[in-house]
Amino acid sequence: MLNQRGQAFSVFELMIAAIVAIAILFVLLPIVNQPPNFGGNAKDEIGNSLASVDGGGNTTTREFSMERNDIVTGMDFSEKGFDQHSIVFAIESSLIDQGKFDPVEGDGYAGVKYVGSTNFNAKARVYCQQTGTDLQSIIDTAGIDDGIDMIVDPEDLCGGDGEYQPCCLVIVQRG
Repeated sequence: MLNQRGQAFSVFELMIAAIVAIAILFVLLPIVNQPPNFGGNAKDEIGNSLASVDGGGNTTTREFSMERNDIVTGMDFSEKGFDQHSIVFAIESSLIDQGKFDPVEGDGYAGVKYVGSTNFNAKARVYCQQTGTDLQSIIDTAGIDDGIDMIVDPEDLCGGDGEYQPCCLVIVQRG
């Protein structure tokens, strides 16, 4: 029985370490099993980009993830100060050809619907000008409309004479 003191304590420490390791594993497992989230959702990312160029200019959103049946329309940005008529959507042509997106049109608004089967990482290019005529001029001059399918003509939705200001084009594309 000499030199036997304290050995039971080391077994107890080992048991506590194993319990802590299992607890940490249960905390980390759900985090590892979830797909990564790239940026925010489509409405937040597009809304932030619209707000940053509402006086004129262009920008590209951070990457965002869309789930099946997610819809984004001009009506989603009223809290950012945009009228539903002042936002025109377009989709990268290859995404329509692959059956990933469908255009959405309503009375005075346009948008996009993701119809793919799995989550999709996308981003959007955003162009804003004061009027639909100005935006159409930028689109024509810069050749922005190559490789995209416009849902509605900017002059038709925004009004050519500045009826709805600003007039912005949102092009959804692969992330």
